[in-house]
Amino acid sequence: MKKILWFALLAGISGALASVLTDPASALRGNGSHAPILVSAHADQNVLTIIERSCQNCHSSNTEWPLYGRIVPFSWMIQHDVRSARAHMDLSRWQTYDDGEKRRMLSEIGSVVRGHIMPPRRYTMVHPGAKLSPGEVDEIYRWTRADRKLLSRE
Repeated sequence: MKKILWFALLAGISGALASVLTDPASALRGNGSHAPILVSAHADQNVLTIIERSCQNCHSSNTEWPLYGRIVPFSWMIQHDVRSARAHMDLSRWQTYDDGEKRRMLSEIGSVVRGHIMPPRRYTMVHPGAKLSPGEVDEIYRWTRADRKLLSRE
């Protein structure tokens, strides 16, 4: 009988601890659908593929939440980073930005990618596939310059 009580007590404590240390739901988590990104941008498929791989996880509603992202304190850190990234630029909402905002964001994208600020090292350490090669950096930079010029003419 003592073993059953100890087991029940341990199970109860473990359950309580798990409920405090896990984050099963978040307002940031969407329905899991993948909305198109950069709608109305003049990015070719290669640029879109690079951005989907390296940027959309934080800068769009297409975030793929890792399993460890449900455990405190990792969940807090990831949610903070994604919320902050989306507030700065949400690629899922690209078509809702006016041309001035798009030009500013394109300038920033080109600058932070060329300066190796984005994607951040902390992210690429955990997601090495998101790291940009020098050729990919150059390709994104060329796209941002070309798209800014197109938006200036419109």
